[in-house]
Amino acid sequence: MNKIIALVLLAASVASANVVGTDYQNFNPDISATDFTTVHSSETLKPCMCNLGLYLDYTQNTLTYSDVYYATNNDLTGTRANDALLGAHLYASIGLTENWDAGIALPFVVTSHNEDPFGVSYFDEYGLTEVRPMTKYRFYGDDKGGMAVIVSANFNTIKENPFTGSSPGPTLNIEFAADTTVGGDWKLGGNIGYRIRNSGEQLVDDQTGLKVPFIPFGNAFIYSAAAATRLAFLSSDIVLELNGSQPSGSGADSVKTAQQALELGLGLRHDWSKTTLLQGGVGTKLAEAQATPDVRAYAGINFMFGPVCDVEPETYPIAVVKNHPVGGSGVTKLRMPVTAIDPADYEAYRWKIGSTPKTNCYKEEMYTDEIEGNMPIISNIENIPDGGITLCAVAKNKSGNWQPFTNPTIVKWIKGKAPVAVVQNHPTGVSDAIDLSMPVTAVDPADYEAYRWKIGATPDMNCTSEVDYSAETPGTMPIVTNIGPIPDGGITLCAVAKSKKQIWQPFSAPTIVNWTKKRGYELFRINASVLFDFDKDELQQRSFYELEKVNTYVSKKPWARIVIEGHTDSIGTDDYNVDLSKRRSERVKNYMIKKYKWDAKKLKTQFMGEKFPVDTNATDAGRANNRRVEFKVFRR
Repeated sequence: MNKIIALVLLAASVASANVVGTDYQNFNPDISATDFTTVHSSETLKPCMCNLGLYLDYTQNTLTYSDVYYATNNDLTGTRANDALLGAHLYASIGLTENWDAGIALPFVVTSHNEDPFGVSYFDEYGLTEVRPMTKYRFYGDDKGGMAVIVSANFNTIKENPFTGSSPGPTLNIEFAADTTVGGDWKLGGNIGYRIRNSGEQLVDDQTGLKVPFIPFGNAFIYSAAAATRLAFLSSDIVLELNGSQPSGSGADSVKTAQQALELGLGLRHDWSKTTLLQGGVGTKLAEAQATPDVRAYAGINFMFGPVCDVEPETYPIAVVKNHPVGGSGVTKLRMPVTAIDPADYEAYRWKIGSTPKTNCYKEEMYTDEIEGNMPIISNIENIPDGGITLCAVAKNKSGNWQPFTNPTIVKWIKGKAPVAVVQNHPTGVSDAIDLSMPVTAVDPADYEAYRWKIGATPDMNCTSEVDYSAETPGTMPIVTNIGPIPDGGITLCAVAKSKKQIWQPFSAPTIVNWTKKRGYELFRINASVLFDFDKDELQQRSFYELEKVNTYVSKKPWARIVIEGHTDSIGTDDYNVDLSKRRSERVKNYMIKKYKWDAKKLKTQFMGEKFPVDTNATDAGRANNRRVEFKVFRR
């Protein structure tokens, strides 16, 4: 059990003090591990999914001396003791329902250091400082944003803690969280709450009989804000957080100051895998107050697993809208019956319609009142501008359960005559073309302005999804691309056009072009470890036999040209790896010219560095496979 010792210097009448322990913890990781680090988002764990986490938290100069205390005629106003502390946070949580989770956090003191020569509170023993259960309930929104209430409690396990007093009761925290997604890239969140302390009586020093110069903390307001954005190239989120507290009620200035907190933090959340999240960051004070250190550094890991129990299936209905327009349509007077996937358990619905850019089906605003299920949607959309139209609907079953706004039925089409893209000069059948230049027009070239496109291996392509389409490209610009990195096999090109009336060809009916890519060359691959020593470019004796086999194979039939490519693993900088692959490919080329009289005019070297791995760079075996030299033989 932890113990805080309060020493009072008799010569000073009163003593300044420093404490490290449960009250230093302005750093409390969100046990749900969603979106931010210490700031709660409204998102909860999915039902029966579990999260385990461990954080290490290092702080320097955690507290400020009182603004009124003196010791041995020394004015200690605003000075810091030279303290440091290493804490740990162990926690576990579980999703209880779709919008409710709960868990428990166990903060520990691992070690501490304090050089304050005056009356000081310090840890006499280390270990668990408190038990902190917590629960969160999201009452509005979805994973893109919403609002939630969080309730937690702190059960102090520290003996003789001057900041909680003798025999304190639990501290209760009630917080409201709100968050939203802005522009698809930024997640913003904020928390505000109230901390209710059940502090005990002021401690008395056993040796002197005097009260220690600390008044137990009282109630306080707590608040925080956060912003996070995705760094796709790192598979990480960068998180900026602000945490603070303000005491409520009246009290001595020194007591109120000690309970204030204001800290700024900057962290990184890295998705190590689908189940493992790594976090780390730093923080610093924005106020001379309790719980705000000069320096904070933390690192943590979260591991998610489950489900650990049977998840109840969804019981809400799903609306089905019939007779709606599809693709491009000039129809403006609509009559659309509505039913449900299970018509026998269907009673009513709500709906709304509007221009696609302005219609958010996930918000309840603008939905109609409840309409009986046997009544169709009757609407006239003449006043909606030509372009994308979005219709949203939610159904109610006979048990009174509504389809949630987080999962509405959405129908989209184009009002007005939609253009149809035409891709010209594309490969057909089986083709060895790699460098492509393909003009794009429309079925009606006179009413055509721009297009969007994407290309890839056929099994990986979904032309009806907007994901990965290019930005808008002027119709006068052709598609220019190199498909060398795409594996041989089926190639799919998708395109949608925009008319001069700003009407887009719908993604539900894109233009799709398919052909088969054939390499057009014979490939001979040699592991670089056979040819060279690690990180070297001198051919070794063991390489000559392999190069002899290459020459024997190549010489069987006439060849037009050969490309010799050097490849490396990902260790080292890009520039270094490109240079190493260059030196190796040139070394092999010169050897084949000198030894086997290969025609230098028909040889070309390419130095690819680490850009085109054939295996993972996360293991030694994978990196070894990526270090290679390739001969691409083009026959006559």
